Amino acid sequence: MKTIQIKLVLVAFMLTTVFSYSQTKAIAAGSQYPPQVSKPLISIEGRLSIKGFTNGEMKQKTPVALFKAFKDGEYAINFNFKSKELKSDHIILFDMNTTVKHNGKIIAQTSRKGWPWLPGDMYVPVETYDFIPAVQKLSERGTPVVVPFKSGNYEVIIQMVTSEGQNVKGSISPASMQFTIN
Repeated sequence: MKTIQIKLVLVAFMLTTVFSYSQTKAIAAGSQYPPQVSKPLISIEGRLSIKGFTNGEMKQKTPVALFKAFKDGEYAINFNFKSKELKSDHIILFDMNTTVKHNGKIIAQTSRKGWPWLPGDMYVPVETYDFIPAVQKLSERGTPVVVPFKSGNYEVIIQMVTSEGQNVKGSISPASMQFTIN
């Protein structure tokens, strides 16, 4: 009985050693274990837009009023994209990038990474981008009161950029708002 147990232990040790060596050799040769299957390239096209807003002079005189105009539907951020290779119930991850300029100088630049979006037409809430807090902070150093915009020229640039790590080709043009506060 002892001889059988010793033989089983030796066989198990030999098999473990051979298996470990085969993994080490494959990894050392530059291959991956387990083998990786290449993902098909997904081509996308789409558009990001701000509906209802005309570049120029802003009607709203406070960041809070601008936020309310988006919430009430006076302005809307719309996004759509499509892909022939992507099924309608599959997602693409996008980074939501915001750049805010005041008199040509960047005052805020943020990115929210990895937001999932389905193909088709979608409404994008204004909270997705960080431009309202940026202009609020510029106006009154972030105090939680209703304050007027600081006078000057503003440009808000919003972007949807495909997140890294996906096999996606194509891009979405950014949308922008430009306005002057006197």
